[in-house]
Amino acid sequence: MYLKRLELAGFKSFADRTELEFVPGVTAVVGPNGSGKSNVSDSIRWVLGEQSAKSLRGAKMEDIIFAGSDTRKPVNFAEVTLTLDNTDRSLDMEYTEVSVTRRVYRSGDSEYYINNRSCRLKDIMELFMDTGLGKEAYSIIGQGKIEEILSTKSEDRRGIFEEAAGIVKYKTRKREAEKKLDDTEQNLVRIHDIVSEITEQIGPLQEQAETARTYKELHRKLVEHEVALYVQQIEAAHMKWEEASKRVVELQELLLEQSTEASKQEADLEQARFHVTQIDQSIEELQHVLLTVSEETEKVEGQREVLRERMRNLTANRQQTMEQMHRITEKQHTLETDLADEQERAQEANRRMTEAHKSLQAAEGQFFSMVQSLTDDVERLKSDYFEKLNEMANQRNEIRHQQQLVQTSQARLTRQQSGKEQLDLEESQRQAKLVSLQEQLESIDQKIQETVTRYKELMEGLRDGQVRLESERRDLRQWEQKREAAKSRLDLLKEMQSEFAGFQQGVKEILKARERGFKGIHGAVAELVVVPQQYETALEVALGGALQNVVVENEAAGRAAIAHLKQHNAGRATFLPLDVIRPRSLAADDKRQLAKETGVIGIASELVSYEESYRPILEALLGNVIVTETLEQANKVARTLGYRYRVVTLEGDIVNAGGSMTGGALKKNSTNLLGRNRQAEELEAQMGDIDQAISGHTTRIEQLKKEIHQLEHEQEALRTEGENLRLKEQEVKGLLQQTESEGRSLGERARLVEQDIEGYRREMDEAIRKQEKLQESLATMEAEEKELASLVAVAEAKRQEQLESKEEMNEKITSLKVLNAQVKQEYQSRLEQAERLVEQKSLLQREWEEQNENLASYDELERTNESSGTELDHRITELRQDKDRVAGLIAERRNERATLFYKQEQLEQQVKEIRREAKNLEEKLHQEEVKVNRSEVELDHLLNKLSEEYEMSYDLAKQKYPPRGEITDEIQIVNRLKKQISALGTVNLGAIEEFERLSERQQFLSSQEADLNEAKEMLYQVIQEMDQEMSRRFKETFDAISLQFRDVFVQLFGGGRADLVLSNPDNLLETGIDIVAQPPGKKLQNLALLSGGERALTAMALLFAILRVKPVPFCVLDEVEAALDEANVNRFAEYMHHFSNQTQFICVTHRKGTMESADVLYGITMQEGGVSKLVSVKLEDSDKFIESAS
Repeated sequence: MYLKRLELAGFKSFADRTELEFVPGVTAVVGPNGSGKSNVSDSIRWVLGEQSAKSLRGAKMEDIIFAGSDTRKPVNFAEVTLTLDNTDRSLDMEYTEVSVTRRVYRSGDSEYYINNRSCRLKDIMELFMDTGLGKEAYSIIGQGKIEEILSTKSEDRRGIFEEAAGIVKYKTRKREAEKKLDDTEQNLVRIHDIVSEITEQIGPLQEQAETARTYKELHRKLVEHEVALYVQQIEAAHMKWEEASKRVVELQELLLEQSTEASKQEADLEQARFHVTQIDQSIEELQHVLLTVSEETEKVEGQREVLRERMRNLTANRQQTMEQMHRITEKQHTLETDLADEQERAQEANRRMTEAHKSLQAAEGQFFSMVQSLTDDVERLKSDYFEKLNEMANQRNEIRHQQQLVQTSQARLTRQQSGKEQLDLEESQRQAKLVSLQEQLESIDQKIQETVTRYKELMEGLRDGQVRLESERRDLRQWEQKREAAKSRLDLLKEMQSEFAGFQQGVKEILKARERGFKGIHGAVAELVVVPQQYETALEVALGGALQNVVVENEAAGRAAIAHLKQHNAGRATFLPLDVIRPRSLAADDKRQLAKETGVIGIASELVSYEESYRPILEALLGNVIVTETLEQANKVARTLGYRYRVVTLEGDIVNAGGSMTGGALKKNSTNLLGRNRQAEELEAQMGDIDQAISGHTTRIEQLKKEIHQLEHEQEALRTEGENLRLKEQEVKGLLQQTESEGRSLGERARLVEQDIEGYRREMDEAIRKQEKLQESLATMEAEEKELASLVAVAEAKRQEQLESKEEMNEKITSLKVLNAQVKQEYQSRLEQAERLVEQKSLLQREWEEQNENLASYDELERTNESSGTELDHRITELRQDKDRVAGLIAERRNERATLFYKQEQLEQQVKEIRREAKNLEEKLHQEEVKVNRSEVELDHLLNKLSEEYEMSYDLAKQKYPPRGEITDEIQIVNRLKKQISALGTVNLGAIEEFERLSERQQFLSSQEADLNEAKEMLYQVIQEMDQEMSRRFKETFDAISLQFRDVFVQLFGGGRADLVLSNPDNLLETGIDIVAQPPGKKLQNLALLSGGERALTAMALLFAILRVKPVPFCVLDEVEAALDEANVNRFAEYMHHFSNQTQFICVTHRKGTMESADVLYGITMQEGGVSKLVSVKLEDSDKFIESAS
């Protein structure tokens, strides 16, 4: 396999599509500086997957796209295609030619192709993995990269050896396996946590499931007995009803002759009354349904408003994030501009530094050449003269020395005697000082202990204060959360009040029109009445739909409001004119009777507060409504008053006029119309209490902060005091050691004094003898000195003539040195500034990515909210349709009731005349009919109870649960079963299914945990096997490369020796690789001490050694021989040509020797400014050209 073709389009300086054909052997790419030669090697590196713009000599990836010139516009993308001959199937593909294409656009988008099929960068890297090709492989050696092989740390030098050993794919797979192992570990932790949580839940849930099973069994028995009891009671009640009905028939037969017509009329009247009652019940039920639908509509509309507010907040957050990203982008552009400017200034400073260095070397060489020839003779004569003067000075000095020696020896003897006395005095003083220092040391140690004890006490107080501070902060956060919740609730209530939420459409429209200035509207009943909290449920049920009735000034105002609703098609509403509505109240006798009853709260109109002008309205609505505590008391009151008034309980149950009852579970509504104002006031009071609590916590937190700050200040002072005491302790200990050392020194000095006295006496005798001998030798030297002085004077005169020119040259050299130092300092400063700008750019990029992630999360939330909003809008539409439908049904029922009521009044008038004639018989008949009615009520009550509680008819109940025994016995059994069920307490029927579900999930997760543990062990085994294989391959390849390196080094250097050494042989997967090199004729030394050419040649030796062991299809060398001299260039070119039989070489070069060894020459020129052009020559055809020319 070899590189067959390279196509470039828009890559750096190659603006036009350029194609380079390569053949096996050596191809040289030549051209002047700046023509774009190195862009060829950069393009190969880039198409093989290089992701670093810096490695491509750029600041960002857009820099590789042709940026335009004076005559050309920039292009929008760069593209490079690399075509390989794959005839030998070196690449694992079926094609004989493999082309790899990479394209990048100015937008930052990239595309990758293999044989014109789109692929990923990972696919390209895997294709060339362990082939020696790739962006980091040893097949591409760019400018300056040859020395990096020697300059990097030994651990970083492993890369090319790993590529040669073919273990890169194993390392990649190992990293993937380790990532999977980490994921497996995390999954195991999560599963373990889930299993632990399920285990904690499953115990209590099992108990709840057992309770639920017991409840279901008891309930089953209760159903059997209670339904059977109902069947028996219904049969008994039916028998009573039949007996009473029979007596009624007999009485009716007696009256048949006299009151046939009356009976018929009465029957019609009863039927009409029955129908009216049914319609009243139907209207009341529909009103309840309408109220429920209205409440649900208000709730959903409130949710929709909350969702809209969230959407507005999301939009604001998104805008802020986008503005922040825009500011970051602007900062990045500014930094990029500053970075480019700094790099340009650094290059300029480097150029000026090089020029200054060259000027300095030239000036120093000129100065040395001028001075050297003039000073040789003078220096030689001066050397002889100075040598003679030195000898004479030595003689004189020696004579004076001997004289002084005699004098000083005598003085020293005297001083030694007095010194002995001084030593004795110093020893006594030292002893006193030693005692004082020991006392100081004891005092300091005591102070240190006291300081340590106090410091520990402060530390304990500081920890306690921090614990209390954290507790106060935690409480403060809880109060703040409560305040936020209360504030949200209050805002919602105020918003609902301002939007009149909960009111029907027509009522809401009229109330809004009142806000806009519509005359005559006082407000809805719910707005005009104030109800104590304990009566809200009772009065809301009592008023029902009347809560939304609108009080108007007069009938004209009501008509105007109705016209307004019709005009705007805004629904319907009920209006209560103040000048028409009259109050209703209980009769005086009934009030007196009511005062005697227990459990009566009062008359509803008297339990509420309102303005005096609205009294007729409220008494008309509530004046004949009685409020009691319980339903039983309500039944009693209604019975006492003859079922003429409506009675409401505090729980919302109703006994209607006529005796019918309405009750059951009410839907809890936290924002009912009557309680909104009260709830708002309570929330405001609650927020006041919360604010007071928050203020208290804030004050305590500030106080604790001050206390902690004071403790920290005291602690710091103690720490400083302790450090000073420690320093003082060390100082005193040092003085003690010094005093003890002085004592030893004094003893030694006393011993030496005696020895000095004897030595001084011997020195005096010897000095007198030497003095006489030296006087004779000095006379001879003085004659020789005079002769040499005259010769030096003659030579010095000649030299003096050229001193002026020397001084001028010396000043020039000094100024050049100063300039060189200044330029070098400027260059270093520029480089440091560029590094700081790169770091700032990286920080901005990370901040931009964080903001981009926030923007993505906002998009997801917005989509979720839009979906929820659509669902809520659909739900609101459905509820409004239901509301309109129910309102229509109520209107129909009221029209029907009015018709029936009119008919009933006519029948009553007719019957009234007949009753006077048959009064006695009617009284008897009435008594019997009352019995029948009571039996019917009892029967209906039992049938309704059976239907409501068990949802079955009497016939079905009798068929499934026939009577079992006596009614009294069955009642006892039913009561016993109900007590047993009640004793079970709260029963969670869903616990059975939940327990079974959790049990199944526990078993499933346990099996998953076992599978994950098995997978983890398999991954550990795979990683261990890969480590063994990588170690084996690396060791084999390293040994082979080391052997070849020793041989290649000797061949390239013509001698010497070199070797490769593992820095940590016991850890083959992470060991560094050290290079030992000894060029011929030199000692073994550090690689950093080698010359540039030696370092480059050593790196080439390592490269060729690797190629011997693991040849690559092609190798790109970019000016790697630039540091070599001509001899070494020729040797390198010859060696490279020798290798070209098995490896194709593409060399970017300036050197003649390399060009001569090339088989093909490509010339890169810039005929047009900024645009590279290609010129090629095959050197093997040069002979043919020469012959044809001749």
